[in-house]
This record gives sequence, C-alpha cells and structure tokens, in this order.
Amino acid sequence: MAIGKEKNVTIKDVAEKAGVSYQTVSRAINGQGEISVETRKRVMAAAKELGYRQNRLAGALRGQNSKVIGLVVSDLANSFHSEVAAGVEAEADSKGYSVILANSNEDPLRERQAVANLYERRVEGLIIAPAQGDHEYINSDLPSDFPIVAVNRRLEAGRSGAVLLRNVEAAKVAANHLIALGHTKIGAIIASQELMTSSERLIGFREAMEEAGLRVNSDWLGTGSGTIHPDGARASAMRIFSGTDRPTAVMTSSSRIAEGVLIALRELGLKRGRDADVISFDNAPWSALLDPPLPVIEQPTRHIGQAATRMLVGMIEGTGIAEELRLPGKLLTHGEQKISISV
Repeated sequence: MAIGKEKNVTIKDVAEKAGVSYQTVSRAINGQGEISVETRKRVMAAAKELGYRQNRLAGALRGQNSKVIGLVVSDLANSFHSEVAAGVEAEADSKGYSVILANSNEDPLRERQAVANLYERRVEGLIIAPAQGDHEYINSDLPSDFPIVAVNRRLEAGRSGAVLLRNVEAAKVAANHLIALGHTKIGAIIASQELMTSSERLIGFREAMEEAGLRVNSDWLGTGSGTIHPDGARASAMRIFSGTDRPTAVMTSSSRIAEGVLIALRELGLKRGRDADVISFDNAPWSALLDPPLPVIEQPTRHIGQAATRMLVGMIEGTGIAEELRLPGKLLTHGEQKISISV
C-alpha cells in the first residue's frame, strides 16, 4: 500500500489492525523486548498495509518533503565506503539534501534495522552498500516504489537502481598486469563466491588467464572464509603459499583481502616483489607506502557516490529512473601513469 498523505496513521491504528497492544507494536517496530517472530511479522505487515512510519525527524511532517536521504554502508573501516560516502554527501549537498549515515558492519540483520530506522526518520530514499546475505526484507518492509540505489553490490530485491564497477573488465586488467610482468603461475583470493563483486572479479581473472593460454590452478584459488575481513584471507594465503608448488603472483579482490595476504606472506618469510607479487582492488592509503608500492585497481569511489546520489534524487523528484550504471576503474602502480580500462 502506498504511503497516504490524507491520514496520519498512529501506532494504535497498527495495534488494532494486528490485534495486539500498542506496547507490542512499539517493541516490534523498535526491535526491543521479547516478541515472537510470528507476532513481529503480523505487526510489520499491518504497519506496511496502513502506511505507518514513525516520525523521528523533527519538522518532517506528513505531506512535506524531508530533503533527507539515508546511506547504509557495509564496512565503514574500508576506505572504499568512506570515500563513497564523501561523494554522496557532496552531491546531496549540492542538490539541497542532507544525509544520514549508518554502518551495517557486513551484518544483514544490522542492515535491516538500519534501513528500518532510516525509513522511520522519513528519509526520502536510500543508498545502500549491501551486506552479504538475503535482502528479501526490502520487499516486505518497504513500499515497492520507495527509491533505492545500491552501490558496490547489486540488490537482488526491490525495484532499485545500482552504481557498480565494471568488475569483470577490471579484474582482467589486474590479471593482465601480472601476466605482463612475466608471471605464469598466478592465483586469486577473493572474499566470497556469494558476493557479486568477488564472483565477477574471479570471472575476469579466469577470462584473462584463458586468453593468455595459462592454466588456472584450483589449488591457488582461495576465499576469505565467506567474509571481507583479513583473517580469512590470511588463512587462504597461508595454505596457498605454504607448499613448494606455489604461485609467484596473486590477485586479491579488495584491500581488506590484500591485508590478509600480506600478513601471511610476512609470517611465511616471503617477500613481496621477490617471492610473490600481489595486485589488489581499492586504492587504500597504505598501498603507496609499501616497498615496493602495491599496484591496485582504483575504483572511482567519489564518482560512484555522486552518481548514486544523482540517480536517487532523480527517482525521488520524478526526473530519473532506476537503472544499472557501470563505471570503469584504473590500474594504478604508484609512480606510473594511470591506465584507464578500455571497455
């Protein structure tokens, strides 16, 4: 049901519709206290049907535009997300909008709660960097026409737009850089096969190897144990580089995964640049400080944030539509000229 402007739906209306007390509705909506899953679903269904939204944003009365958008990132410790956030804030400000930021820390439950909280605060639309996991809640918790734009990873739910990297092409550039250095024994470590970014980058890696006539050794492929954090990548790198038959280079799917690989190489007594070369995604601030500097595929993070905001505002104001936009990355070797991906 679309959000109505003619009636101010109250928490008591929801309670009556769901057949529960208004205290139960409050607990269900705010995620507080003990309440059964069945009851919470009944309350949320009633709230959605009636078009109920908690109004926590001062001055955002029903029927008025709040001029506020919400931004939910999946890992604020990752420089990718902080740079995207800077782009979102700059573009939003130029269009007269404010931004409320939330961090899910790669937890889909925290993401769902953050989305619910932002929606209750009457944001007019959302930009979401999805956490790993199911996002079907988008369909059940939000109106079907609520403006949403995903960044970094596609949202497989709702009618959302997306601003993403050309992952396959970018990964081919990364692998070809290692091949151009003379490597023929190359591995790859990604965060998770379940993550869109990781799976697409692995596809690009495989394509580059195949086009160069090089074999992809499955023993030299690893994951971050289903997470984007360094510990899982370290474990995979320890396995891959511990044997006598090991790769001489490896592509990693993110700067956080690269951290784990670099830790493993150090613990194994292997020197990057002598025993193994590494290339990564994301231009982390520390990558240029290493000796030798770490080559990376630099994502246009600020442009991603700006493009996502322009798309979202267009959806909010009725001047644009939800679509999927893919942006190119750049090979950056720190000291050499940036080479744009030609696609």
